Amino acid sequence: MKSLLKPLLTSLGLLLFTSSVFAAEAKSIATVDMKKLFDEYHLTKGAQKKVKENQATIAKENNQKLAEIRKIADKLDSLSKLIDDGSIAPKLKEKHVRERKMQASRGNALEHNRREWLQRRNKAINENIVTEMRKILAQIQDKVEVYARDNDVDLILDKSARGTTQTHFLIFAKDKFDITAPLLKTLNDGAATETKKDK
Repeated sequence: MKSLLKPLLTSLGLLLFTSSVFAAEAKSIATVDMKKLFDEYHLTKGAQKKVKENQATIAKENNQKLAEIRKIADKLDSLSKLIDDGSIAPKLKEKHVRERKMQASRGNALEHNRREWLQRRNKAINENIVTEMRKILAQIQDKVEVYARDNDVDLILDKSARGTTQTHFLIFAKDKFDITAPLLKTLNDGAATETKKDK
């Protein structure tokens, strides 16, 4: 989930380095750690819990499919031993050869279907993660904008944002400009109420 977060934070981050803003001489500037807001937002934790539950379900179903395929592999091994046994009658040997061919075909089909199924399920989970993350980041951004308007802040910089070289855009800012803590409190104020509703 974290690997999918980086490009989204880049696109939805609050780096407002624009000439027009600085030309207007911003009087009130603040910084915020968008990554921390995202990581510690109660809705993020809820979304991550659902992802883990979905992944556990997929892993369980995948193991069941693999168990069935392993049974066929064991049967193929047994049939091969019987076929290689020189003491069995030719007709019985032919029967085992036909059975092995049929089981091998069935096993290959099951493995092919399992791989396609696993690919579809993982793709669906990843798409769902991206959708949920976008929603959460949009909610956080809305809260940050409301905070800016309510507190007459002209410019808010995302202190967690990084460039393509993984260096921070914001090199230094005093702690007194950081509004992450009050924003995090605002974001999580309704956590208890929403948890009760979910139950």
